[in-house]
Amino acid sequence: MRFWGKLLAASFGMAALVAAAQFGVVYGLNALRLDREFLSGADNEWNLQLTWAAWFAALAVLAGATYAASLAVAQSGRSRIGAGVRAVGGIGAALGAAAASVPLTLQPARLARVNASFNPELTAAIAVGAGLVAGLLVTLLVVGRKPLSTNLWVCTGGVWVLAAASFMDSAQFGRTRDALAEYYDPMRLGVLDLSALEPIPRATFSMPVLALLAALVCGLVARHQGRSRLWLALSGAIGPLLVAMAYVIGGPGVSRALTDQADAYLGAMIAVVVGLAVSSIIALAPRRPGIL
Repeated sequence: MRFWGKLLAASFGMAALVAAAQFGVVYGLNALRLDREFLSGADNEWNLQLTWAAWFAALAVLAGATYAASLAVAQSGRSRIGAGVRAVGGIGAALGAAAASVPLTLQPARLARVNASFNPELTAAIAVGAGLVAGLLVTLLVVGRKPLSTNLWVCTGGVWVLAAASFMDSAQFGRTRDALAEYYDPMRLGVLDLSALEPIPRATFSMPVLALLAALVCGLVARHQGRSRLWLALSGAIGPLLVAMAYVIGGPGVSRALTDQADAYLGAMIAVVVGLAVSSIIALAPRRPGIL
């Protein structure tokens, strides 16, 4: 009983810490702001922000559960974990992520002024809740399975690199879309939003390219290590899947006239297919002695 209590506490604490850290970074840099007016002509920015919030919540659940699983391995001395560890770690992480994500999202959402008929606070709550559920579902599949978790964290690192590059570009050139010039250009999840690139191609192809590279590198490493063909085949879709789920939760945008969010939405869906195709080819290719 003490063992399970430690896992629950560890997953709860780590998930809450990761969620708070993510929101703290983007809020501190003004890269994500829910407590403002979303003007007509930039309607999809609300969906964009909900997409990030859902991804942060899901990622926090995975981080907490992964930490709990590593703790379980260290204490038990076993190299593998069972369904019980995944379930307890996932539940604890979901609760911890909720404890941090919900107030950090709903409090600023109360001050949002959206050019639409829906309730901003309610939609923010739904987005975060759905993100927590998505994170829990992915956790039950991924944690403790090396090919899947490796691809997930490599893709996650890649998404953060894209976000950092996009932010540096917007900060350097001082580009804004806010009438009061108070906020940077919105950075879309999984998109290399650089001013030198065309808006639609960069939204449609950024995530598929990242998925291809992650699936290729992680797949070849997993193949060399002799990992299960099944998990290897599925691994390429896992990292992009979390981003795609966040876009499904956030939505393609409330405005049909603007396609900025819809383009990134489409790119995230394509990335799942690309990643799955690459990892499946690597898994199903005949293995020859001395060759990957």
